[in-house]
Amino acid sequence: MRALTLFIIGFIVLAFGFSCINNKSNVNQLVGTEDNAVRGTAIVGTYEGKLPCADCTTIATVLSLDNNKNYSMRYEYVGKSAEVFENTGKWKVDKDILSLENIDYSFKISKDQLNQLDLSGKEIKGDLAEKYVLLKIK
Repeated sequence: MRALTLFIIGFIVLAFGFSCINNKSNVNQLVGTEDNAVRGTAIVGTYEGKLPCADCTTIATVLSLDNNKNYSMRYEYVGKSAEVFENTGKWKVDKDILSLENIDYSFKISKDQLNQLDLSGKEIKGDLAEKYVLLKIK
């Protein structure tokens, strides 16, 4: 009888132990999702910068991100044309990367700024790297 009681207690302890492991995994996934949500609300605002341009003086860019995950990007090729271009759509955050619907490149999120990434999603390196930045203005 005593052996049966010890067996049952051991089984209960093992079952409880395995259930805690699964819960811990679920908690980590939830924390990751909450982190993205918090980061998403922290980047809401308007960003501005003068990005490098191959055949013009600069690309004057203004990017607005709202709480409903909508964005509006306005840009002008300074020294080439007075025409203002605009893209709109949805935005999303995955870890520290901001992606914009209908835009080929993404941005790495830093404190009060967005650093444009190259078309393969990697950080831009070299002499012009510090020019690919949009600063938060509001």
